[in-house]
Amino acid sequence: MRWMMALVLSWVWVGAARASERESLQAVVDGLAVEATRLAPGADIAIAVKDLRTGEYGGSADTVPHISASSAKVFWVAAALKKAELSKVTPLAEKVFRTSDNEASGAVIDLVGGPDAINDYLRSLEVKNTALTKWNYGKPRRATNSPQVMGNDNYFCAADAVSFLHRLGKGELLKPRSTARLLAWMELTPREGCGGWLGTLLPPKVRASMRHKGGWLPPGCCSDDSRYNVLNEVGLVRLPDGGHYAVAILAARGPEWPKQAFFVERASCVLYRSLARDTTLDCGEALAKQGGPAPVHVEDGGTPPDYDC
Repeated sequence: MRWMMALVLSWVWVGAARASERESLQAVVDGLAVEATRLAPGADIAIAVKDLRTGEYGGSADTVPHISASSAKVFWVAAALKKAELSKVTPLAEKVFRTSDNEASGAVIDLVGGPDAINDYLRSLEVKNTALTKWNYGKPRRATNSPQVMGNDNYFCAADAVSFLHRLGKGELLKPRSTARLLAWMELTPREGCGGWLGTLLPPKVRASMRHKGGWLPPGCCSDDSRYNVLNEVGLVRLPDGGHYAVAILAARGPEWPKQAFFVERASCVLYRSLARDTTLDCGEALAKQGGPAPVHVEDGGTPPDYDC
């Protein structure tokens, strides 16, 4: 009887172990990188993700600099909280996260002491591929200490964003009160669609609680679509057990903006599905099978629709 009981228990243990198995984060990210070539052809994609519970990490092109657009504003507000009084940061930060207000963002930079002071703060975090080069809203501001890796554009990389978010989520960057306020401001952002792509395909409760900052420069916004068409998402996402993961999904230069946007939405969902072990979650499977949103052709070479932006 004892050996039979031991055998039954061993079967139960093996079954439980198999049920708890999942692909490594790196394998999931690698799969998404391959899928990007089909779903967002021509787009430059970078992904980084870290499970804050275990420290597990996955990345693809994660140290390649990308134009940061408005996603970098979360760095700038953190720097302001480090340098200035909370009462001075609060009215500006609420505008930054609620509507991505560019003039308020300029005022945040000024609170820190200007672009050079922002870069000094970034260097204190030991991020390797992130810098503020210029910001002209309200008045011209130009850094003298930016490496200008991307010319006149501000830039960051997925790995730097996730490193920053990991430390923020762990309470290592700011005092507790300032940490709590910044995390709360990151919930003022859109929950889905334009500026909220991180949450579009996530379960409603998860979408409501995520802390993030999107950044976008859609087709026709800037001087050169082949350089811009930027769509970034960086954030902290809560898992069913109360844990969190930090994620950065960066996309740029894609000739089909709707396809690029759909890929970011789907990548966010696939990463959540893996970490939450939620095999029932639909991450746009039908649309992914057909290759993403159908290409939109505009007569006379006009600007295609901007996917709700």
